[in-house]
Amino acid sequence: MDQVSFYLFLVFVFAITMLGGWLPTIRIWSKVTFSAVISFCAGILLGAVFFHMLPEIAPVLGEDLGTPIMVGFLTIFLMEKFIMVHPCEEGECDFHKVGMSAYFGIGFHSLLEGVAIGAGSLMNLSLIIFIAVAIHKFPAALALSGMLVKGGEYSKNKILFSMLLFSLATPVSALIATSFLHTMNDFFVAVAIGVSAGTFLFISIGDLLPTVYEEHRGGFKNLLCLGTGIVMMIITKGAL
Repeated sequence: MDQVSFYLFLVFVFAITMLGGWLPTIRIWSKVTFSAVISFCAGILLGAVFFHMLPEIAPVLGEDLGTPIMVGFLTIFLMEKFIMVHPCEEGECDFHKVGMSAYFGIGFHSLLEGVAIGAGSLMNLSLIIFIAVAIHKFPAALALSGMLVKGGEYSKNKILFSMLLFSLATPVSALIATSFLHTMNDFFVAVAIGVSAGTFLFISIGDLLPTVYEEHRGGFKNLLCLGTGIVMMIITKGAL
């Protein structure tokens, strides 16, 4: 991917995140529609991990493949368990207050996604990781902004400013990661992608897939959306 395309994709990630954060200030999406969207996102993330990221880094990491994946998986698990309040991507849920620790956790997650983009740009994964991150950022921003709207403690301007910071975190960290990782050899770049794969894996099976399993209304539609996301990643495996 050339530099111009890289910058354009970062702008797109920023724009789609801001869009997701702006929509709840106008209208909250229904639980059924939201479940279908995140089911599709789960399929995209799973497909990106198993059909693109892991096959790309396996020859480089060899028997060390599992270590960075486990680090990424446990990092997000511990952040969500003990630091951050998750923005309820399952749809309707009890309102959780978002304090500084929650914003720190959510922001840290966004920084890791930026590292994934930066590392992917140095291997044959740039477009795939961009797709996975961009598609995931939309419902994540939608959920986070929706939670703030439901709480009633923040004005529209404060919510939009918060979403601006949230939207900038991933593109900025991607630029920093690209500059930093550019000096590293393929092994360390592969480790960064492995950690990113672990975070994608936890997000998909820990945050998103429970919706497909637990939501009975429109359950078949959710499963179809999940399968569509996976199939899209299989098709792009041969095309990219």
